[in-house]
Amino acid sequence: MATPNPTIDYVEQDAVIGFDTSAVDPMNNPNRKSSLFFRMCDMRTATVALNIINIIFTLIVAIIISTMYAFDQGPNNSRAIFGVIFGAIIISGISILGLYSAMNWNLNGMYASTAGFACVLLYRLIHLDIVDVLVTGVLLYPHIVLTLEMSSGILTPETFEEEEFVAEGGRDFVEMAHTYISPINSPTSQV
Repeated sequence: MATPNPTIDYVEQDAVIGFDTSAVDPMNNPNRKSSLFFRMCDMRTATVALNIINIIFTLIVAIIISTMYAFDQGPNNSRAIFGVIFGAIIISGISILGLYSAMNWNLNGMYASTAGFACVLLYRLIHLDIVDVLVTGVLLYPHIVLTLEMSSGILTPETFEEEEFVAEGGRDFVEMAHTYISPINSPTSQV
């Protein structure tokens, strides 16, 4: 029987000993230093996914609410529509910055998007928008943790392969999305 080598990571070590490495649970990775987002994925993946979802839903909600205000018979319709569109642009802009920064390992952009979401959370707390406070809190949490992990060197392009984690059901979805948006599989590359 082979003796474990402490310089080999846990997956390779199990392969040396003879265990099935496909059954290794990344949650039990003794080398993990980064946090997980509700035990579903790493913070970078959570930040990217939540920003994409936030951009889509912000634009959909802004269109619906603006349309409702447009058909409403009130004296402040144009001001209400402008407020909704302005808010959607601000929130989408912060999410786009967070998405870009997380995908490109841009720490200054992560600082800015984290501060932006903190300001939005403060604004929503002042106005007592409880649902919006919860949504913004869920968006702010991975931004804060990812920013801290990037600034301390826990999550970097070099360490991400070791720290990356997506729950089993999520991995299939990520691979399907990657295949779908891959430049190799795009319709223009097949022409």
